[in-house]
Amino acid sequence: MRRTVTVCALLAVGSVATLSLLGQPPIGFALGAGLVIGSLNGFMAKYALGSALGFGASSLGRLGLLTAAGLVAALIFGVDTAVWVLAGLAAAQLVQAGLAVAEAVRA
Repeated sequence: MRRTVTVCALLAVGSVATLSLLGQPPIGFALGAGLVIGSLNGFMAKYALGSALGFGASSLGRLGLLTAAGLVAALIFGVDTAVWVLAGLAAAQLVQAGLAVAEAVRA
């Protein structure tokens, strides 16, 4: 999970730098925010496993919280960047899945 956060943070910095150089800093910040917010999903899922609510119910709450955080980020960077925040959230899940597969293959 820490690797997911690290990789997503590096990708976030890269997206801000690259898109700022291309004249689109709000999109870079929105994408970066989505990556960072999405990278926290693994930690939240880990704590949900011990929840009294059960994993299914806590998953709904966790995903709702991540979505709400993404929407707040979109409001901060401009509503027109919402798709980029959501793209960052999705990319973070792909990073997490990719790192999990890589770890499983090594084991």
